[in-house]
Parts: sequence; structure tokens; C-alpha cells
Amino acid sequence: MTADLIRVTREGDRTRIVVDGPEIPASAIERGSVHLPVDPGAVPSVTLTLLASTVDVLNTLKGAPRWLF
Repeated sequence: MTADLIRVTREGDRTRIVVDGPEIPASAIERGSVHLPVDPGAVPSVTLTLLASTVDVLNTLKGAPRWLF
């Protein structure tokens, strides 16, 4: 499944990222972690690191391989 639209806006030393409408809070994006590969033959993508005080992982997949978690 892919997003309909990812918009990356660079404003000086700040990067804004919007995914299908909602903006990812700037404080959640690790500085220097946003990478935008430019390859005309590849699916457009953005790689970034998100930071949080707490990360909850909910496993709703029954029988998921242990290496996934």
C-alpha cells in the first residue's frame, strides 16, 4: 500500500513532511535523517527516522515470524 501524496518542503534548516494531508511534527523527525533518493526508474520514496519518548509496538499478526519483532 502506498500513500497518495508525500510532500517534502525544505525551509532553511527545517524540513516539513506531509503524508496524505497530516503533517509529521518536526520535533519527531531526527535532524539529518531525511533522504530522498533520485532514481527515475524507482518508486518515489522518502526515508527518515522518527523519534518519540515512547514507541508502542502492537503485534496484531497471528503467527508472525519472531524475527519481525
